[in-house]
Amino acid sequence: MITTNFWQVAMFKQSDRLAIKGIILTSLLTLLSGCGNSAALQDLVGADPLLKKKAQEVSLQTQDPAANPQAKTSASSNNRDRNANNNLALNFTQTFPIYPQAELLDVKSSKNKNSGTMLWKMKDNRQAVADYYLAELPANDWDLIKPFTINPQQKIARAIAIKDNLRVELSLLESANNPESQDKSTRMSVVYHPLDQDIPQSSISQGDNFSKPSNPQTAKQPAKNQTQSLSEKTQQNTAQPNSTATLNKNTYNSSAPDFTDLDQIPPQLEQPIESVAALGILTPYTKQANVDLAKFAPNQVITRGEYARWLMAANNRYYADNPGKKIYRANKTSQPAFNDVNPNDPDFEAIQSLAEAGLIPSRLTEDSTNLLFRPDAPLTRADLITWKVPLDTRKSLPKASIQAIEESWGFQDAADIDSSATRALYADFQNGDRSNVRRMFGYTTLFQPKKPITRAEAAASLWYFGFQGDGISAKEVLESAAKMKS
Repeated sequence: MITTNFWQVAMFKQSDRLAIKGIILTSLLTLLSGCGNSAALQDLVGADPLLKKKAQEVSLQTQDPAANPQAKTSASSNNRDRNANNNLALNFTQTFPIYPQAELLDVKSSKNKNSGTMLWKMKDNRQAVADYYLAELPANDWDLIKPFTINPQQKIARAIAIKDNLRVELSLLESANNPESQDKSTRMSVVYHPLDQDIPQSSISQGDNFSKPSNPQTAKQPAKNQTQSLSEKTQQNTAQPNSTATLNKNTYNSSAPDFTDLDQIPPQLEQPIESVAALGILTPYTKQANVDLAKFAPNQVITRGEYARWLMAANNRYYADNPGKKIYRANKTSQPAFNDVNPNDPDFEAIQSLAEAGLIPSRLTEDSTNLLFRPDAPLTRADLITWKVPLDTRKSLPKASIQAIEESWGFQDAADIDSSATRALYADFQNGDRSNVRRMFGYTTLFQPKKPITRAEAAASLWYFGFQGDGISAKEVLESAAKMKS
């Protein structure tokens, strides 16, 4: 019996397509005549062994109803949806170009098989790999909506393409961090999922895992047949509960060079945001069907849930060596502080931790009327000041009145500010040039407590933690980390 390695055939250069078609046709005819309906034939034409069971379901439902009456009666809208998702995944694996001599390192798939990730290793550098896909994706009818931009200052280069209601994101990372290293290979993460669905948070977390070095023991193992490797890795990962279906907004951390739109930051906020972004605290903008994980969107509004994540991450990063100032992670078995944030919510840990620390009003504090957190609602100026200032002062907020705010800040709308924000504002005024209001808004006589906060303003608020000279800035955290590495 003649067998053919499908992945090796797929990795020939695209210029040899006629030869490839001949090889595949010859192999198919040979297998059809010699093996009948054998497993070898299934391995050859199966684009992804993970989809074997689903492919059988599709085949069953397309049979003649007279020959298989059960196929007709079992058809339903749910089955049609699953078949559509399956066809999307099959279409991806059949039409996505594979880089010549690429080594498959890892495969993951979602529970419904309509999205997944692959991790490849190429012997060539990032530019060579980028040039290949810039040419081959359009040649295979992929609409390249964001091409690669290779910048030596960027750790990861990304591209995004769309085809047949399927979206794929490619991320390239050179294996060698040392410029003098002889290893010029490239690792490529491929994340695909339906275009009509939101970006899975797992594809965001993939960016963080992707930048970590692979296990050296695994790298030394001899390469197996790629088809067999794909099948084995797929089976292993689908058995794990933490597949790409898992939501975890906290695991993707982007460094400053990963964001390609930092030039849109208001000039007065550029310096503090660059330092905060370099700490890996900020997350990409994924609202409004955004498909670019390198987009920070500094002028878009930030939600309450996302700022809660940033605030906790920043505080614990700044005080990584000071347990007394860290916010401890809440246990998922704890009684939720809010009715609309349950333990399965991806933001539960940050929101619950802040609530248990008494930093945000909840049923756990004296204000028992706050039963809803509204994580997707815009963060207001009053919200930010109320949450952030207690982490600066590290003590009870002072008593304050509307008159005190008018005399200190000179706000004309002091009467519109609630009591919690009033106390926080009065304490913030006493922080001088390190105050959050001055850093975010400069000089102003209007506070506008209900005005939504932009992502740039929220990031700027995290540049400094401290009160009246006793504190730490993002710049100092970066300098300290650099000294430790040296």
